[in-house]
Amino acid sequence: MLLWDASRSPIVRSMVALGAVVAATCWQTSLARAQTCGSDYILKEGDTLAQIATRVYGDPAQWSIILYANQDRLGANQSLLRPGFALKVPCVSGLRPQQTLPAIATTPVQTAPAPEAAFDMSSLVRRVEFLTADGYSPYTGRSLEGGGMLTQVISAAMGLVKEEMKGRFDYSVSWVNDWTAHLNPLLTTHAFDAGFPWARPDCDGGSRLDASSQLRCERFFFSDALTQVATYVFVRDNSRIKTLSNEDIAGSTLCRPAIRPTHDLDQGGRNWLKDGKVTLVRPATIDECFRLLDNGSVDGVVEAELVGRASMNALGMADRVQSVEQPLALTSLHVVISKSHPHARTILYYINTSLAKLRDSGEYERIMGRHLARFWGAQTEAAKAVGGGAPDQLKASGISTQGFAPTPADAVRKAAQ
Repeated sequence: MLLWDASRSPIVRSMVALGAVVAATCWQTSLARAQTCGSDYILKEGDTLAQIATRVYGDPAQWSIILYANQDRLGANQSLLRPGFALKVPCVSGLRPQQTLPAIATTPVQTAPAPEAAFDMSSLVRRVEFLTADGYSPYTGRSLEGGGMLTQVISAAMGLVKEEMKGRFDYSVSWVNDWTAHLNPLLTTHAFDAGFPWARPDCDGGSRLDASSQLRCERFFFSDALTQVATYVFVRDNSRIKTLSNEDIAGSTLCRPAIRPTHDLDQGGRNWLKDGKVTLVRPATIDECFRLLDNGSVDGVVEAELVGRASMNALGMADRVQSVEQPLALTSLHVVISKSHPHARTILYYINTSLAKLRDSGEYERIMGRHLARFWGAQTEAAKAVGGGAPDQLKASGISTQGFAPTPADAVRKAAQ
């Protein structure tokens, strides 16, 4: 079957999209294969998310929209994405549900339970000051719509609290572009109440943690996950690193921004740092890492897939950089609050409860879908401007970079147009 490879997590493998913009209208192939948005789809043997996205949105590259809409159902379970699994297929960018659905492929949308009548409000917490920074596109960035994907999620969630409190609660989002100052001193001294987005380290997994990860584990609470990101190793097109095997990686120099955790380099018995298999360079920003990669100072850049792709495209490197096919790790992003904050538990309650309501209402997936559409549209245009053709994920072969699903030949041609 095409959806599952026992050697990899289907969730991890599906975190890299093929690049394009969501179609404005539903497109269907034939009545027998038709599928509409606003419904559940029951996976069948041989199905791929790219095929489903083609039927619904007219573009196989939009399978990541479906993936993000189903994170609440998939969670961290690596065995669910199999035939028989019910996928939500959201309507985005103006798409509307059709009146009838073919019985062969769909079931009616499950009715979401009615939200609770109200939050339990504290008279002691009337305002929450959030802290974030630029340089983490598409998740945060002042030049992005709503401050970025996760900034808009936070704003929408806090808007629910504000509405419930009828003017007796407010929030703000501040931007300090020195990420290294966020945890300490800005959050530990309560200059700000909460910061985002921060990866949750493997605090209980026994992996060797860097100083930033240790600080997070020891001194901070984590909200429920805002989203999940896949981390990849980006290399030059002519790199000797083709896989993440010890044979390919041994002796290489990798770059990882100083603020990012490093425990994933040792996870799963990899032990790249612990056993000295790689040399790690730690500049301040992801752009610096890609510049080092471009001039040959490092062999690879370790970064979240969307963040890395945004950086390499912004630097005009899309025609000479690619990601190694196998993902390095899947990490969740969270809001963090200092354990010493006097109202930490109350703020966590506000965040987690409002996030749950946002998901129940469907607004969470609408926000994610809208930002993903804009992001991939921008990346596709940037890749075309540099390379004069389709993004590197669709060039040369008919296989997506993750092996998650074969890319139909007509999809490759479409992306190149």
